[in-house]
Amino acid sequence: MQRVIGRIGMAAAGAAVLVAVAGTGARAAVVNPYTPEALCGLGFTEVDQDPIHDTATGARLGTVHLLRNPLTGYGCTVTLKSAYVGALTGTRVYLDPEWTTFGLDEGSRRYAAGPVHGYLGAGCAIWGGSMTDPAGVVHHHDRANPAIGGAVTCS
Repeated sequence: MQRVIGRIGMAAAGAAVLVAVAGTGARAAVVNPYTPEALCGLGFTEVDQDPIHDTATGARLGTVHLLRNPLTGYGCTVTLKSAYVGALTGTRVYLDPEWTTFGLDEGSRRYAAGPVHGYLGAGCAIWGGSMTDPAGVVHHHDRANPAIGGAVTCS
């Protein structure tokens, strides 16, 4: 009887290892189910984007996207995660159009921050975003300009 119980225990331990290994692979392969266009809404097309890289390893963590609706003149920004997808980590996106007020969306998010909408018209906008890794280190988008806080795009 002890042999049978021992074999069942070994089989259960082996199954647990397989589940743990498979679970690790599944987490690493998680793809963000969202797109910038789906988050911003009908009529928005991408104008610009800027990646967010881990400053220590160079690994890509996500991308900040700027979209525009040519019919309405409105702009939209979103930060999409490509690392830590599904895990709650600090994620931020902002849009500061020339003609309207600053917009911001930030918090612990699983997939994305945003959308942030603002009227661009024929003017310029400062936009950007960041992500915080699980260790609490904040990583800004690559073209973040410390003097003005973001990238500048003009219509």
